[in-house]
Amino acid sequence: MLCGAVYSIQSDVDEYFGLREVNDLLAAENVRLKNLLSRNERLLEVFSDSVRAVAMAGEQGKYYYREAHVINSSTNKSRNYLTLNKGSNAGITNNMVVIDERGVVGMVTATSAHYSTVMPIINTTSHLSVKLRDSQFRGQLIWNGMSARRATMIDVPEHAVVEVGDSVVTSGSSSYFPEGLHVGVVEEVEMDRNGGFYNLTVSLAVDYSSIYRVQVVENLELEEQQKLEKENEDD
Repeated sequence: MLCGAVYSIQSDVDEYFGLREVNDLLAAENVRLKNLLSRNERLLEVFSDSVRAVAMAGEQGKYYYREAHVINSSTNKSRNYLTLNKGSNAGITNNMVVIDERGVVGMVTATSAHYSTVMPIINTTSHLSVKLRDSQFRGQLIWNGMSARRATMIDVPEHAVVEVGDSVVTSGSSSYFPEGLHVGVVEEVEMDRNGGFYNLTVSLAVDYSSIYRVQVVENLELEEQQKLEKENEDD
């Protein structure tokens, strides 16, 4: 009987590590597919503008995804952080966007050769440009240091069409964040005490207490975009 119990425990252990290995493989495959999709979307965009797209068949997509794991994090501070198990040796640099399968996690703020630190949405210094997915009205997402599952979308004009349950996504106005990344859903709608704007309580998509597998997003056209924008500012 004891022997049977030992075999049962061993079976459970083998199954656990087997499932973890499968999950790691699925995460890696998800990153590969996102990079493939990014390349295909870019080719379709170029093709719609010019028949010369055929000559650009080897062009890389606008965004490149790298898989990483969260190895340390905090959720009970005013300036929370995450630590990733990959750094500059893996091509990760400051200001790269971090996401997981649920939505936006945050942005890389520092790197060493083998590690990166990330400022998540649940950091009182975080300001994320977002919009309501359906009505396209924009605002800023901030965190008040309270619940790690909620943030506030401010600067939403009072004439905006907004309802509880509406999806909140990245606006695309930042050169770092791709447009349309899921952030959360509207949980409560309140008029700002000074009037003229709504304050929206947003239930965040990411649960920072259970985060592990993430993807670091690199905008391969960032330098080009920022150079052009700086030229316009200098004029």
